[in-house]
Amino acid sequence: MPRRAAANRLQRLANDLVLVPVRLAQQRGYLRNWAGDVGVDATSIPVLANPDSDYSGTASVEITAGWHFSGGSDKGIFGYSASLLVAAHSRTGEGATKGRRAPSYPQLCLGLSLDTPTVRTGENAVTVLKHLAELRLPTGICAADRAYPGCSPENFRVPVRRLGYRLALDYKAADRGIQGSWQGAVLIDGSLACPHIPNALAQATHGMDDKTFRRRLDDLKPLVAERLPYFLRLKQNADARGTVRLQCPAAGPSPSVNCPRRERLRPARPTASDRDQTGGSPLPRQPRLGSPDRPAP
Repeated sequence: MPRRAAANRLQRLANDLVLVPVRLAQQRGYLRNWAGDVGVDATSIPVLANPDSDYSGTASVEITAGWHFSGGSDKGIFGYSASLLVAAHSRTGEGATKGRRAPSYPQLCLGLSLDTPTVRTGENAVTVLKHLAELRLPTGICAADRAYPGCSPENFRVPVRRLGYRLALDYKAADRGIQGSWQGAVLIDGSLACPHIPNALAQATHGMDDKTFRRRLDDLKPLVAERLPYFLRLKQNADARGTVRLQCPAAGPSPSVNCPRRERLRPARPTASDRDQTGGSPLPRQPRLGSPDRPAP
């Protein structure tokens, strides 16, 4: 049997053992309050063997091991990287704003993949997510640290979205704030937004390192929350290619912002409810505002 095929079978066996308590929890209803949010991270698994030595000209007996660097540390650990998938929950939304308690469920390990450090970081995360998908559990947000945004889209982001997850990624200080654009929309901290979003909101996190971010967290939360109405909204979930459809925040029956430019370019057709009882002229249209005090983008 080829070495890689044998390694894959061992990986599957180890992951199946991890999934045993997950299957039991699912059968007994312990996961009914879990919304499908997960966290993925790679942790170091050191080995007793010595690494390769240029001084003595010897090689390590752990021929598939490598150096694992945690949290930007300059000091590596020789061994393997274990990609772990854990059950989690997001702290955003109505429950968080009203101070409600987090839903109750066991925070189980949902997957495990052991591999050479930095070689297949994204692929290993996708592998354990695919195994979890076989249980037909809900899919929510997949949170990952800054080792994963550096993976090529085909090896991480695209297949994760195909599985039905939304991504919450971390970025380095130089990559925060406005990151680029796509067909007129502005990419801000990984999310596409209306190009008329106020610059103070778009660049609220620009150039901010982790230490500064934590120190100013209370000041930044309101600014980040004010971004939300300007983000393009999900219109259709990912298809077989991982492509999602987004729409303008001023479009649809429940727009989050008012956009005079859109009203001029795409005037809405009058409906039956817009006409008076005599069948005469349309009634004046009401402004479609997500917030009465919010300026038009």
